[in-house]
Amino acid sequence: MPRTPFRIPLARIAVAFDEETRGYNQVRISFDESGSYAIIAPGDDRFVRVSRRGDENTVYRESPEKAYQLSDFEAKIISDVSRTLISALNEFENSLKNEAWGRLLYLDSYFPRFLRGFHVMICAAKGSTEALPRSALVSEDDYDVSTSSPKSDVRVNMWRSSEDNIMKLRIAARELAHQTREWQKKELNNSKRNPEFSYSTDFDRAFTAFVRNYLGRAP
Repeated sequence: MPRTPFRIPLARIAVAFDEETRGYNQVRISFDESGSYAIIAPGDDRFVRVSRRGDENTVYRESPEKAYQLSDFEAKIISDVSRTLISALNEFENSLKNEAWGRLLYLDSYFPRFLRGFHVMICAAKGSTEALPRSALVSEDDYDVSTSSPKSDVRVNMWRSSEDNIMKLRIAARELAHQTREWQKKELNNSKRNPEFSYSTDFDRAFTAFVRNYLGRAP
């Protein structure tokens, strides 16, 4: 089916595969065309600022016993990524409301890969593969890195097959956007947060529900 291209409001997240652990355990995140990027990993994190004078590499050290805590650097990067998630959720919900199938097809070329990267990012930041439910992890088999993937057609046709599907997706998108903002306020953007505690329980639940509805998985 025809796609309607538009500027996708998502951070770019590239998931790295670790040959030693045989798993995906860190992400590279960028927000613009400057070439600068952040690395979120279970251990030390990095920010690489790219300029005409050369690359400036800043390392944010983490002790192994505190790897489960969100550092200030991790909280800031996750908040910045979450801001783009909220923008995409608003676009997604509005497109469903207006039955803008061409925009939804185009967005689906990028959104599942982003959701997978987001999941790995949280697990890497907290040093645990259980930091988000495994049922909320988008598989690489769920999408193609292509703007003309038949998997997008199948998915969008599934959504539009019933009003109930559309309504569940809209509710899930609105709830995730709301819980993301709440998580930003309570933890990610809160300078007085206690790093010993996690404030993301409601976000975790909303993220899982959205992913399962998006992919058409049973509750």
